[in-house]
Amino acid sequence: MSFLTSAVILCTALLLNGAYAQYVQLSQPVVQLPQYKYGYEFGDGLGMSQYHHESADGAGSVKGSYGYQDNIGVYRNVEYTADADGFKPIIKSNEPGLSNHIAADAPYIVQSPPPAAVLQGLRPVRIIPFAHLK
Repeated sequence: MSFLTSAVILCTALLLNGAYAQYVQLSQPVVQLPQYKYGYEFGDGLGMSQYHHESADGAGSVKGSYGYQDNIGVYRNVEYTADADGFKPIIKSNEPGLSNHIAADAPYIVQSPPPAAVLQGLRPVRIIPFAHLK
């Protein structure tokens, strides 16, 4: 007798005897979200600095901030919250060319750039010609 024939006979016998599968309820494992807090800051000693700080409350909410400042005073700081409502950043900067606006639900709060950044942007551009080699 082949395996397939044996399997069919066994299944038929179980059905005729009224054997039913037993219902077993499985509980969902409880996932405990970790609480944490970390951060770092560093600079080059010439005026450039960067940082990042973040913390989680263990209930699904994460808050943090990161940013930089260059040696002429241009900065960008981002404060954010990530929770059940999504990722919500607030960007604060004085980078030249930015304006106060909201892009993709992220508000930009812009201050005037430092004078050194404005002067740097007004320098004449020197074009350096180059030749294509064949």
